[in-house]
Amino acid sequence: MDVVGLGYCNWDYLGIVDRIPEFDAPVRDMADFLEAGGGPVATALVALARLGVRTGHLGVLGDDEPGSKIRRALEEEGVDVCRLRVQHGARSKVSLVLVEAATGRRSIVCYRGTHDELRLQDGDREYVTAARFLHLDGNQMGAAITAAHWMREAGGTVVLDANKPRAHLDELLPLVDVLITNSTFPEAYTGHENLSRAQHELMGTGSSMIVTTLGEDGCVCRTADSCVRVPGFAVDVVDTTGAGDAFHGGFIYGLLRGWRVRRSARFAGAVAALSCTALGGRSALPRLQDVEAFLAGRS
Repeated sequence: MDVVGLGYCNWDYLGIVDRIPEFDAPVRDMADFLEAGGGPVATALVALARLGVRTGHLGVLGDDEPGSKIRRALEEEGVDVCRLRVQHGARSKVSLVLVEAATGRRSIVCYRGTHDELRLQDGDREYVTAARFLHLDGNQMGAAITAAHWMREAGGTVVLDANKPRAHLDELLPLVDVLITNSTFPEAYTGHENLSRAQHELMGTGSSMIVTTLGEDGCVCRTADSCVRVPGFAVDVVDTTGAGDAFHGGFIYGLLRGWRVRRSARFAGAVAALSCTALGGRSALPRLQDVEAFLAGRS
């Protein structure tokens, strides 16, 4: 594999509504409905697979219908699932996602499943370290820390999608090479409202690069030598579900190609923008030629 992902994967049930109903309100109609695979790492791997990158998922599912759908959806996208475990008698993670028709914003509730935490096995170390990149999202924390140690020792690159402070995150961050955060994580973790100050403090945890995504406003990328702000792209938004995950996939693609930070961030922003043009986190994930055509029209 070029990229192995270890983290959250689930099955999404999505619907478009004109507004989120209150409890006991009259029944409202959905303008559209979709079932699809989801999860930060899983969706980033699918984004990479559509761009032509060899990817594999390391994780655990229940042996229920959503688990079967999660696995099949990854297989159909070309994501390797030979190290994806299925636990007998357990239930998989599912999410209910209501998308606001006018804006593409969403409200999400999650069922976390009943399967055990991922326990690494013989063969997992070779599977992880044979890849160039390990992509994590802070879930399955014990396994994530161990896998990050393996990757560091092997000389590979560890990328973390950080969306909120978590237990044992202080143990994982020193093992992370590229830290990609959402807009709220820097302040939530450091206590600094000023993004520049928060990113500076996060650099002290050990990462060589900090990228903070800002939705339609693009992202801010910081290294030891530079700070680059890259604007986002305007598109006709249908659903923002998974846009951050798509960005992570696009950014890792740029790292694989050896691009400079600005080019990687611009490419990732295009992947994220295109992903927002259909319902579901994976429906509109683009192929490489789609991203190139999109960028060519905005050069």
